[in-house]
Amino acid sequence: MITPAADRQAVLILPTYDEPAADVVREWVCQALIGVPVLPRLHTALVVEELVSNARLHGRAPCVLRLVLDRTRRSLRVFVEDCEPGTRDVWPRGGGLTLVDGLSLARGVERRARGKTVWAEIALGARTAGLAMPPQPVSGEWPRHE
Repeated sequence: MITPAADRQAVLILPTYDEPAADVVREWVCQALIGVPVLPRLHTALVVEELVSNARLHGRAPCVLRLVLDRTRRSLRVFVEDCEPGTRDVWPRGGGLTLVDGLSLARGVERRARGKTVWAEIALGARTAGLAMPPQPVSGEWPRHE
């Protein structure tokens, strides 16, 4: 795979099942997508929340969230990698993945020997200048929202 230019991708490491918290991930995504139109930004936030939640429930930590902008197709790909070997069925099909299907152009799974990557492609509707790369939250400094 060709690595995208720095302004075309943002990466967040999810070291454990509960850090960073879902609201911290959501805020990070909003910061990364600051230049993206509002509706695709909301679609992306919902897709990220579902894919990260599924990776935490059905995968194995650590997980990696990547947002990759494809300027030529005016779309954004969301990748969530986990360390659960791809030997069993990928996450049960329920309401959350139905939502992902409805909000994305396509969705798929790439299996690896040491895990899998679940991805979804979101239409942006217009050319986007680039993505921001928010800082990685520091473990122990993540706010706890009870």
